Parts: sequence; C-alpha cells; structure tokens
Amino acid sequence: MDKKKEITVFPVSFQVYAYDAQEVEDLRTAIVGFISAHAKQNRPVLAGKVAQAIRNWKSNPFVKNKIIEYFKL
Repeated sequence: MDKKKEITVFPVSFQVYAYDAQEVEDLRTAIVGFISAHAKQNRPVLAGKVAQAIRNWKSNPFVKNKIIEYFKL
C-alpha cells in the first residue's frame, strides 16, 4: 500500500541582491502572490519542482538565453 505524502508549508529564507529594501519586499510579495495563485488553482508550487527547474535552467537553450537576457544589468 503506497502512502501518499502530505504537502506541508515551510518558510524559506535566503539572500538576494537588491538596490534597496523595497525591492526585496516587492520580490517577497511577488513570490507569495505567485505561490498563492497557483495553490488556488490546485497547482501547489512544490520546493522540489522549483529546485529542479532552477538546476535545469541551462539545459534548454531558449530558456537559458531568455534568462540571461532578462538578468543583464
């Protein structure tokens, strides 16, 4: 009998580069909104999936080029 794991909410904390504290608050608000919007549509943003996507961003040339372009200063 397979036991289905229950999804639990965990806090996450990390450092990010920013020009000021308001920029960081905008990021936090955007991430919380993104997670909430998907959860309301029964698509929870799972830590493992986000980690996998971040680790694999370079494997798709289109995604890689778009991300590099987006983050250029």
